[in-house]
Amino acid sequence: MIEVRALTKTLGSTRVLDGISFVAPSGQITGLLGPNGAGKTTAMRVLATLLHPDDGEVRIDGVDLATEPLEARRRIGLVTEEPGLFDRLSVREQLLFVAEVHGLSRSAATERIEQLAEALRMTDLLDARAGVLSKGNRQKVSLCRALVHDPPVLLLDEPTSGLDVVAAEGLQELLESADLTAERTVLLSTHRVDEAERLCERVVGLAAGRVVVDASLAELVAADGATDFRSTFVRLLGEATLAGRVAEQ
Repeated sequence: MIEVRALTKTLGSTRVLDGISFVAPSGQITGLLGPNGAGKTTAMRVLATLLHPDDGEVRIDGVDLATEPLEARRRIGLVTEEPGLFDRLSVREQLLFVAEVHGLSRSAATERIEQLAEALRMTDLLDARAGVLSKGNRQKVSLCRALVHDPPVLLLDEPTSGLDVVAAEGLQELLESADLTAERTVLLSTHRVDEAERLCERVVGLAAGRVVVDASLAELVAADGATDFRSTFVRLLGEATLAGRVAEQ
């Protein structure tokens, strides 16, 4: 699982993360929701060991990021909004490269890539150069790359942002159909309430760098007495954002 305790991070003069705490359990997709500027991407970069926190504790699959960052990184698969592929390499070539960096033999890597390509419906892309792929297909490759070493933790940072409607729908279908959550912790950062409602079992809502919601979708709706998750979440987030602005004045 992912365990975050009192995490803080300041960038410039802005405290982007203000003591956030949450747990993302194994075997399900947890959504990290909030508007632009809420701190989602900063939190994901800290979890991915790309940023050092100012304070707090983070454990990835039981590994402390502060004391064992390399070991934590081995346990993480990361998908970001921009895939960052090697455009001149074929999809197969770069997946083999990443697999071997993670210690897989050539034969094991080849077998793993074939399995993932079939599961993610991208077998026909394996011998294409990444530079000619559409953005939707590039995200498929990015997802495959994140899973190639079979990590216990998968971080999805706005994976459908910037995709057209058809490509976003296709990627969401993949996330629903692929065997991502079996004995794996998945954290999905998104600002799209509909995406979270569709894919996530629980949500952590951020506003102005603070956790304002932390519950399963069913618990959240039941506690509010509302009829749907969207209206409940948007109201709570709006109230928290307004309260934060008033406190700053």
